[in-house]
Amino acid sequence: MNLQEKDLKYIWHPCSQMKDYEGLPSIVIERGEGLYLYDDKGKRYLDIISSWWCNLLGHTNPVISQKIKEQLDRLEHVIFANFTHRGAIELCEHLIPYLPAGLTKFHFSDNGSASVECALKMSFQYQQQIEQTQRTKFLCLSDGYHGETLGALAVGTLDLYAKLYQPILIETKRVTAPDCYSTLQKG
Repeated sequence: MNLQEKDLKYIWHPCSQMKDYEGLPSIVIERGEGLYLYDDKGKRYLDIISSWWCNLLGHTNPVISQKIKEQLDRLEHVIFANFTHRGAIELCEHLIPYLPAGLTKFHFSDNGSASVECALKMSFQYQQQIEQTQRTKFLCLSDGYHGETLGALAVGTLDLYAKLYQPILIETKRVTAPDCYSTLQKG
């Protein structure tokens, strides 16, 4: 069994109809370098979405790779439940000058969807703590995509991904997003 067949057998790909993979098998990527991905046959692909926005500075960036290796030699992960570490503290110190006045805390998540979930929970909890308990709905703008978790799907408006899950999503109010491009063209 080759890698494409094993992929089809074992892996469930997000944002995909798995039946499509039977006729259009996955491309097996061997490596990445800068803006490009290279498959197992040596073909080069321009990674125009930075592998879902995770590699904005390119693949195998030597500076980033070196810093990751150094960090792995010290500590690969620690839970933030009553623990912390120097790298997180120093990152916060570096970023704090860029925040608007009044924002002084950071919350670390491991991906975009989890960040959206945390933001939803924080905003809900805030309303509960200031005794605005009736404020339980979220407003979301049209054409928004925020991830694949249930909360992120609920506040996103791309029904291609969310329609199936609508019965179990939190209730939201959708509004049309401003068309900033058209506004700029008129001005």
